Amino acid sequence: MPTRWKVVYANQARLDLHNIDAYIRNVRLAPNSATNLISKILTTIDQLTLMPTRHQLYATEPWHSRGLRYVPVNHYIVFYLPEKTNQTVQILRIMYHGQDTSHHLSSFL
Repeated sequence: MPTRWKVVYANQARLDLHNIDAYIRNVRLAPNSATNLISKILTTIDQLTLMPTRHQLYATEPWHSRGLRYVPVNHYIVFYLPEKTNQTVQILRIMYHGQDTSHHLSSFL
C-alpha cells in the first residue's frame, strides 16, 4: 500500500474555506450547498494524500518552478505544494476560479 502524505493547511487556506462557506451560506442563502461544497473540497484535499503529483503544475512562473500544483473543485481551485522530502502536501489557497490567481498567490513567493 502506498504511503499517505500528510496534509498541512496554510492559515490563508483555512480562511479561504471559512470565507467560501460563509459566502455561500449567508450571502447566497444556500446552507446545504455550502455544506456540500466544503465537503467536496475537503474530500478532494484528502485524496491528495495519495499521489499528490498527479495534478497539473501551475503554468505561471515563478510558481511553476517551485512545484505549485492545482486541482479544480466545482468553481473553485485548490492550490498546493507537494513536498517530497517530508511527504507533505501544503494547501496554500482555495480560490474561486474567476479570481486573479497570480495576484493572490504573490504572497507565497
